[in-house]
Formats: sequence, structure tokens, C-alpha cells
Amino acid sequence: MRYTLIVILTILFNVSYGQFFLYPTIISNGQSINDFVPMGWKILDSAFGDLNKDGFKDAAIILQHKDSVLMVNNLEDTVLTQPRILLLLFKNPTNNKFLLVEESNSFILKHDNAIMDDPYQGITIDKGILKIAFHLFYNMGSWYSTSSTYKFRFDKKEFVLIGADLITIHRASLEYETYSYNFLIRKRSYAKGNEKTGAKKTSVRILDLSLFQTFKTFKHPYSWEIETGINL
Repeated sequence: MRYTLIVILTILFNVSYGQFFLYPTIISNGQSINDFVPMGWKILDSAFGDLNKDGFKDAAIILQHKDSVLMVNNLEDTVLTQPRILLLLFKNPTNNKFLLVEESNSFILKHDNAIMDDPYQGITIDKGILKIAFHLFYNMGSWYSTSSTYKFRFDKKEFVLIGADLITIHRASLEYETYSYNFLIRKRSYAKGNEKTGAKKTSVRILDLSLFQTFKTFKHPYSWEIETGINL
């Protein structure tokens, strides 16, 4: 099944375990987002918006190591890559500083696969929802491209995954499948069609889920087999 192929190819650049590399210790608070950038790192992307509904603009930043380093992925292959870090910061109106509330060294996919484009697409904050987008486009080995968006919301003490969208399309036939998950109401919408012919079939199903995923439990995209053969 094509999702299995996607997972096999994705695993080559998915979360890496640093045998030769140690991630830096990030400071707990700072006056600006630049204060959270360790030596040898740079800001790859950032977004601002109110994440905890206190009326102040918080920040989400993605750091990238300036140099390529050797890392061992979960296939025990040594790859040359630039590590990335996701940091979520709350604005403290009392001292006008940012406070580090979440850090992930694994959720932001790295560009360490020579046969594909950079999978990271962007990060936004919209109406309190943190959205992170990826796109898997292989130059060889697969006719399919995959786009995904993950939506997190701060709830009490942590960020929980409240929704996700997964779209696959065959680049030649333009046949596509879309999965849209709403974990708040535990519902999945599905559509299958063809952009050339306009044909389309849709369905909806209820999800049997008891717990929300967080950055601590859902550490890297495409690692959660939410349905048989479907890796979110």
C-alpha cells in the first residue's frame, strides 16, 4: 500500500538519535526570541500569536543547527543533517519576557534525504491554534506526494493534538485521498477523487480514541498508525 511506501521512505529522514550530536540546553526565559538561540544555531522560522488566551502574543520558533552534523537515525544509518528544535514560548506580561513552555527535538522533520525536497513547510498561530505543515515530495522512488498539517492547542499544562489533515496525490493520474481528523469530536472525514475527472467519494467515521496526543507522546510525524495502513 502506498502509505507503507511513504512510511518506509519517510523513516530515512525521520527522528534521529544523536550518537554523535548532543542537543543544547535551552534557557528558560528571555527578553526576545533571539535570546533562546544557542551558539551555532539560527532561527529557521517563527510565528507569533496568543497561545494561552491571556491576550498577549506568544511565540513559536524553529531552530536549525548552522552546520551539518553526523547523526544516527532509527534505521541505524549514519546521515549528514542539520538538527532542528521546536520551541514554544509564552509572553509574561509582568516582566515582558518570554518563558519556555515546550521543547521538541524530534517533531520538526529535517532535510536529510537527497531524493526529496525539504519536508518542513511552515508554522502558524491562528486563533490560539498552533499549526505545523509538512510536504513529502520525492524526486524518485514514489509517484505520490503527501501533505499534512498538525493542529495543537494549549490545554492547562501542555499542548494537545486536536486535529490533523493528511492528503496524498498521485502526480501522474491526479488521483487523491484526504483524511481530516477532528480529535475534539473524535471524527474522521475521508474523501477520494480525481482532480482531472472531478470524481469524488466521501465518508465519515467516529474514532475510538480515549486519550489526546501531545508533543511528549506523539514525537514525530507519520509515526502514528491511527488506522490500519494510515500513518498520521
